[in-house]
Amino acid sequence: MPSGTTGNGLPGLYLAHFLETLLPDPARRKALLDAAGLDDDLGARPDVALATVLDLIERIDRQARPGWHIAPALAMEATHHGPLGVAVVTAATVQDALATLTSLEAVRAAFVHIQPEPDAAGWQARLLARAEPTGPWRLLMEINLLALAGLIRRLLAPASRDLQLTLPGGYRAWQQHLHQALPDQVHPTGADYRLALPRAVLARPCRLADPRLHADAVERCKSILAERRGGGALEADIRRRLLALPGRPPGLATMARQLGLSRRTLHRRLQADGLSYRDLVGQVQATVAADRLRHTRLPIARIAEELGYQDTANFGRACRRWFGCPPGELRTRAQLP
Repeated sequence: MPSGTTGNGLPGLYLAHFLETLLPDPARRKALLDAAGLDDDLGARPDVALATVLDLIERIDRQARPGWHIAPALAMEATHHGPLGVAVVTAATVQDALATLTSLEAVRAAFVHIQPEPDAAGWQARLLARAEPTGPWRLLMEINLLALAGLIRRLLAPASRDLQLTLPGGYRAWQQHLHQALPDQVHPTGADYRLALPRAVLARPCRLADPRLHADAVERCKSILAERRGGGALEADIRRRLLALPGRPPGLATMARQLGLSRRTLHRRLQADGLSYRDLVGQVQATVAADRLRHTRLPIARIAEELGYQDTANFGRACRRWFGCPPGELRTRAQLP
């Protein structure tokens, strides 16, 4: 995967592999790219803007049969995910692979956070959208979930059905295709997008474990993040830590200690990327708030409490600042089933 991506959309190489699987005929693929204003050498582009990706998905969806996205998303090879895919499948154990995936996911799809949620039954993670623009956003989220599922399945035995997927409830013309592709593994009546594995598989060795290749791929991922303006490895690490405690974010000094830095050094490094710790805290809280409001039926007062707001009026003001509308209106726009 080329370095230097902005992190605002998808790496061109990642998108190119998906389209090659979907449309193996070069002429048809070129016609689609031309219509979307993209050149045929998509793999050479470090980053394709999210709005362009959504436009491309919308064009395909108007012409293709329901469920067109399922097979190509699941069929992507580990290398199609760039260095992150290589780092994941070459980890020592399944648990190590999942930790690599959640900590470095921004290399592959910066518009989504993977938030692990401790569970006595095993590993579980929720996909949180960092933004939700107009267009076929839910379809993009589903494609992303299936692509991650395809990557995780490569860690398991070929016939394994241990991986479980949850998708938000709602009508899907392709629901039968989902069940056929992933028998007994898809639950399309949830509140959000989730992946889960039972505890029994976490300690199993990865079939392609390779310590040296894994270390090289991880370093490549970190290098890509560090090269991104405003999207470096430090920012990704801070966001990951904040997501674990959205209602009790540590202060700047505490976060600096956790990262092994001085308060002044952390402030200086964030400032060099045009960031501030306060803004990062607000962005993460906005991400969690939007996810809870759009994909759950939790009372607004409960969501406010989860995010550390003792007064729902203060939470309402924060929502107006983040989304330009009160929390109730944002929930109504989501059209929960």
